Amino acid sequence: MIAELIQRNDVLPLQSGVLTRFHSRSPPGISVLDYLQRIAKHATLKPPILLSMVYYIDRLCASYPAFTITTLTVHRFLITAATVASKGLSDSFWNNSTYARVGGVKVTELALLELEFLHRVDWKIVPNPETLIDYYKGLIERNDRYIMEGDSIEELDELVEDEDEESDELDTPEQTESGIDADMKDRKEADLSNEET
Repeated sequence: MIAELIQRNDVLPLQSGVLTRFHSRSPPGISVLDYLQRIAKHATLKPPILLSMVYYIDRLCASYPAFTITTLTVHRFLITAATVASKGLSDSFWNNSTYARVGGVKVTELALLELEFLHRVDWKIVPNPETLIDYYKGLIERNDRYIMEGDSIEELDELVEDEDEESDELDTPEQTESGIDADMKDRKEADLSNEET
């Protein structure tokens, strides 16, 4: 899909004076596929993060008409999107120096790219689960090598509904106590009762 966008956008004439922070002077020496695989491997990107990066293409293009995915913008966009998605959607993520090293950019440049991206999408970086499912379905439909069975779609929809219901039920601190915290609390109580006997 990204390759199709690049192929389509590369033939469009570049408007003079309309360069974005995402533009490189020349295309990097690494292919988009190799670059994406490098980021996914070394930044340990999970599927929801990768799907969110696809969503970010549409978000950024819609809110920033000067931006398009081309051979000159795709690499900087990908490392920026990976950084933003990881920080915004994951419980654990790397620091900017790690993302910069993986992406082959300077830390200060990545910080500026990240800030530009967040500003352009109005800091709205968390897609709702239904949107991610739609993007997933779209990617599957675009690729002849993959087939999504009807049951899989229904299971995804049920999973999203279950997560929404669970998040609605979590209103009080007692209800949001994690299983680990509850186990530790039970162990402490058991230890105290053992000490008393």
